[in-house]
Amino acid sequence: MGITDSIKEFFEPQPENTSADDRRTPRFELIEQQGIGVRTLYVIRDTETGVCYLTGTGNDCPLTPLLDAEGNPFVLYD
Repeated sequence: MGITDSIKEFFEPQPENTSADDRRTPRFELIEQQGIGVRTLYVIRDTETGVCYLTGTGNDCPLTPLLDAEGNPFVLYD
């Protein structure tokens, strides 16, 4: 399993056959992904706050908040 598969798996909800005690709702939701050369960038959303972040594959890709035109965290609600 590559790093991309690991990241996708992190954002997916637990299977339905998982017991209610073991099932968790993911804190982060994968909004979009895009390959750039050998790397992949991801836009993820915090399901509790709605704040969107940019991250990528590899150990050197921090979780960076996306900002709106006024410099505030970009919030995306359902």
